[in-house]
Amino acid sequence: MITQLEEEKIKERLTETMCKRRKELKLKQREVAELLGKDEKTYQRLESTGNGLSNFYTILDIFRVLHFSVNDIIYVLELPPLTLREIEELYQDEEILKNIREKGIHSSIRQTCGKMETITIERVLCTLMAEYLKRRG
Repeated sequence: MITQLEEEKIKERLTETMCKRRKELKLKQREVAELLGKDEKTYQRLESTGNGLSNFYTILDIFRVLHFSVNDIIYVLELPPLTLREIEELYQDEEILKNIREKGIHSSIRQTCGKMETITIERVLCTLMAEYLKRRG
């Protein structure tokens, strides 16, 4: 299980990344709030304190609206990077493996995951969290 301290660190990295991504996208807090269907004050609280970031679907919506990359998600959850062997087990397609070897793991994942739909991102998050818990022992 995740400790209270680990949960706070995840929340801190999430709010930091939310703010950074919003600014990179040149969006105002009001605009992000509208895209999420929330009022501006609620979004300001989410981004500044992380209070209210306990709902999985709210977090998924934030990932979608702010175009979080898989790298962003891995950073937020503080997951160790996958090894090439683990990637080979996940990807049986030779073309994808060739792309990973030639361009690098992060570049390939970024290209592949940019086309994901929300339900796929949800599965990735569940898989990443399960992997995180497994690796933590």
